[in-house]
Amino acid sequence: MPHTDSSTRSLPRCSTQGTQTLDRSFDILQAIAARGAQGATIEALSADTQLSRATLYRLLKAMKSYGFVRLPRLRGPYFLGYQLLSLGAQAGNTGGVRELARPALLRLCETFQDSFFLFVQDGYYALCLELHEGANPTQSFADCVGARVLSGVGQGSLALLSHLPTAARAQILEHNAPRLLREYAISDSALRSTFKQVRQQGFACGLADRVLPLHTGVAVPILDASAAPVGALSCALPSVRMTPLYQQRLVQAMRKEADSIAQRLGA
Repeated sequence: MPHTDSSTRSLPRCSTQGTQTLDRSFDILQAIAARGAQGATIEALSADTQLSRATLYRLLKAMKSYGFVRLPRLRGPYFLGYQLLSLGAQAGNTGGVRELARPALLRLCETFQDSFFLFVQDGYYALCLELHEGANPTQSFADCVGARVLSGVGQGSLALLSHLPTAARAQILEHNAPRLLREYAISDSALRSTFKQVRQQGFACGLADRVLPLHTGVAVPILDASAAPVGALSCALPSVRMTPLYQQRLVQAMRKEADSIAQRLGA
């Protein structure tokens, strides 16, 4: 699967001392996360964050005391702490959508043997809250829980974008348009022309892009009582396997699961 988007969010930085400490701490966490299973040494963190060793040791000591980072071996690399896993699990199940979607994804995966995902809108990204990988090989923009996909890329983000309020959608598109064109060869006009169609037909297909040109999928939104998207169920598979009949079967099954989740959320 291709790399996921681990870039930091485009948020303004404040200059007060307290917020500067927070900014640096978040930068450290992002740097550790980017190093993955190998962890991040002090040398690597210094290079990635441009912070001095003294500052790094001070902040890492504080974050370690709260469980946000781990140091399994003395003088070894740092890893993300288990407290983040605990917080992430609580954040990921806001409203219960993740808990309800998990068995739905499993049923879909067992039926079709393809990979299925739960996405939610997270700022300028679609965040993968849950996934089940099927036996059929494929590639996806989200290779793990917690992966963020730039909004506008892939069918999951399109299902979410299409059902956002017009102003919110416009803001996201304005922000993401340069990267979408530069990195994925997805134009703003191509995106805007799909939203009405997605709302009318009730599902989204990912736009052709230069990163995964041989893969496709479909996604259906999970809508609350006000028709706002609380999530989207998505699947990924090679384009050669997506026949019109297979797409129809996928959409029908996924829509049934999405409607069931929406009903249970509103109960």
